[in-house]
Amino acid sequence: MAEAKKKTRKVKEAPKKKPVVRKKKAMPAGRQEKVEELRPVIAEMPVVEAPVKEVKKEVKEKEVKEVVKPVFIPTRPPKPKIAGPKFRGTGRRKEAAAKVWLAPGSGKITVNGKAMSQYFCGRKLLEFYVTRPLIVTETAGKYDIFAEAFGGGIPGQAGAVGLGIARALVQMNPELKPALKRQGLMTRDPRMKERKKYGLKRARRAFQYTKR
Repeated sequence: MAEAKKKTRKVKEAPKKKPVVRKKKAMPAGRQEKVEELRPVIAEMPVVEAPVKEVKKEVKEKEVKEVVKPVFIPTRPPKPKIAGPKFRGTGRRKEAAAKVWLAPGSGKITVNGKAMSQYFCGRKLLEFYVTRPLIVTETAGKYDIFAEAFGGGIPGQAGAVGLGIARALVQMNPELKPALKRQGLMTRDPRMKERKKYGLKRARRAFQYTKR
């Protein structure tokens, strides 16, 4: 069998584009004559250099010292310095946590370096949550309390400080535990906000349903 001849396609080369040369427009006859008349006059004119003005910058000789103060944003308040014996308790409520130190004193309560009424903005209910363990055990006005609260909100921090005070009182005197336990002050409140569920608007709230 004779081998089939391969067909070769001839590729036509694209014609190369020639560079475009733009022709200069000829000047009108009248203008050309005027230019030729002025050329000898321009050649005879003297070349005058423009005066160069020396610009001096006035520098005021004043030493300006920039004082850069470091910006320090404390995430938590400094730990209180308490002299003498002290008892510690830790409390939690919702997303808040509190460290409480209890020492013999005149009944001063400090939260994050501020007075209790100032920190809780005069909200009597929150102050009641804090001082309830002292009222139940009849120890109000006998001890100074220093608390460090962080996380959560202000109501949650109040509950955390109250639990911390109760635990510190038990550490100081274990005989106070039955009275505190009877009032439910030794139990960590487990109630917390539920997580959001997929397909719902919140933890249990569903989107509005329309039948028609």
